[in-house]
Amino acid sequence: MFRGVITMNDPCPVCGLLFQREEGYFLGAMYVSYFLSSGIYLIMHAVWSVLRDDWFSYGTMLRATGTFLPLVPMIFRYSRVVWIYLDRSICPTGLSAGPYEKMRLDQMGQPPGERRS
Repeated sequence: MFRGVITMNDPCPVCGLLFQREEGYFLGAMYVSYFLSSGIYLIMHAVWSVLRDDWFSYGTMLRATGTFLPLVPMIFRYSRVVWIYLDRSICPTGLSAGPYEKMRLDQMGQPPGERRS
């Protein structure tokens, strides 16, 4: 799905699947990212709190944040993967394709509903 750290392929170079079905498609991935980030940060905070024996201090929060920040690109990627998986499991065909996806498929010479995996 990705050709760089945060750069996505569109369409998939293997099967031709359009990852961005419409403008603003990955808005739902922000919710997935929020829940992943919250869970990971809380785990980091708990680990630092146990190690320092201090639950509510700025030092613990800063250490948890510093440990969390390098994971942000990974969370970004996985939130988009999870969002596409959820969306395509609900509607695997092109029946719910919006005008943006239909236009892109027409440009690629594919009717909606084909080459979906």
